[in-house]
Amino acid sequence: MKSIVKAMIKDKQVEPYARWLVKRSRGIRMPFDLVKDEIYDRQAFEVMNRVLTPESCCIDIGCHQGQFLTEYMRYAPKGTHFAFEPIPHLYEQLCENFDSARVFNYALSDKSGETSFYILPDKPALSGLNRRETIKQELPRQEITVPIERLDAVIPQGTKIDYIKIDVEGAEGLVIAGGLDTIRRNRPFIVLEHGEASSLMFGISSEDIYDMLVTQCGLCLSLLPDWLAQRRALTKREFLSQRGCWYFLAHPAGA
Repeated sequence: MKSIVKAMIKDKQVEPYARWLVKRSRGIRMPFDLVKDEIYDRQAFEVMNRVLTPESCCIDIGCHQGQFLTEYMRYAPKGTHFAFEPIPHLYEQLCENFDSARVFNYALSDKSGETSFYILPDKPALSGLNRRETIKQELPRQEITVPIERLDAVIPQGTKIDYIKIDVEGAEGLVIAGGLDTIRRNRPFIVLEHGEASSLMFGISSEDIYDMLVTQCGLCLSLLPDWLAQRRALTKREFLSQRGCWYFLAHPAGA
């Protein structure tokens, strides 16, 4: 019965709530957002399983400790993989742990230069180009200066990119704007975290995100579980009306 219930709720909207309640019943006080993140990561890895070949080349933007990079190596061991992580100590760990990847100590944006980057030592996954004082106000923030670069300036034009992950705490619009040529040329699968409130801190709306990926780059936008279930892509109105869903998949039409 347990396996039947799991199969029934897998990749459904109810799954995060069910898993959160199960964890609480076992005495695991896990924040609900982390339960959702676990599910989204699993779904993103399943997309890799379906679309990557051993020779595929991938990009991890906001690499952190290399969870996605590890999966790239597993599904595409012969590919060239690019990773971007601006937090110095995490960058050094990535260089040590993934010597076959091309790891860069940049924050990707829509221009080249330098800018402030805010590290939350107690919650490094929330670090980014904006102080984000509307959340976790009590957490300390360490401001550092980091180099910024455009994705188009880093990825060689002759490299076929198949999969990109973007998790940059609201700056995904800047990353996309700085990588439009790479995205248009390759039309890769792109897993991205996006919430309009965080994105608007950089002056980029959900409508801007949709227009860049769909209108300018010719991709479709879906929720991860929708794509996995082979349901149709989101219309612009549906994408703009999403609430509580942070992970999306940009993908070629028909793929």
